[in-house]
Amino acid sequence: MGKLLDEIQKVALVTGASRGIGKAITEALVSSGYFVLGTYNRSSVSQLKKRYPKSIKFLKVDFKSKSQLTSFIKKINEYNFDLVVNNAGMFEGENFEHYDRNIWYDTFQVNLNAVFEICLSLQDNINSGGCIINMASTDGYQGSFASMAYSASKAALLNFTKSLANNYGPMGVRVNSISPGWINTSMATDASYEAASLSPLGRNGRPEEVASSVLWLCSESAKFVTGADIRIDGGYTNVDYIMRKESES
Repeated sequence: MGKLLDEIQKVALVTGASRGIGKAITEALVSSGYFVLGTYNRSSVSQLKKRYPKSIKFLKVDFKSKSQLTSFIKKINEYNFDLVVNNAGMFEGENFEHYDRNIWYDTFQVNLNAVFEICLSLQDNINSGGCIINMASTDGYQGSFASMAYSASKAALLNFTKSLANNYGPMGVRVNSISPGWINTSMATDASYEAASLSPLGRNGRPEEVASSVLWLCSESAKFVTGADIRIDGGYTNVDYIMRKESES
């Protein structure tokens, strides 16, 4: 791995590391002493590379492409990791009456199949005591109207995380997931801010708040936590809309 990584205490893989939640996770890990191998697809990474020239290495990969995924896996098998954060994801709105089936297949390829291939391939590359964190979503807990593929893929990811925890446990590796609710990223919409007003905390979350949970899950404080999902949604999934409105009447 060369002189650069020999001087770094821990190494993390973060997919989708260039923006939003992934960027916040990457910066939090670097600040905690990690070397981060990050992926990006369309976003610019020039500012992050300039800010952390010795602590981050980026690989460009489109996880919709099976050939690019295969090539990426060959490259990461040259590393040993203390932490793997499967954060890269795809969300695209749908029209149920005129459904574009490519959205379904592409979404599952990025949100689930790529995670499956990465985690399966790294069985000999994650150090004992290390951990895997899969970025799920509160959408995985409920049905959808115009984003069925996204919700279904995240529901599958929640279950897959439990299976990974069962199989990685004897290797000394913990596997957990995080389910963000509405977070102030490019996915936030006017409707999401309206929905946040119904939650107990009354606001959208910040990417840094998700990153803080990543730091906790990979710390010694969480060394007996595996197969768990941490919801970071300000209590949004606690609220039934009708019951909330009834209480206000």
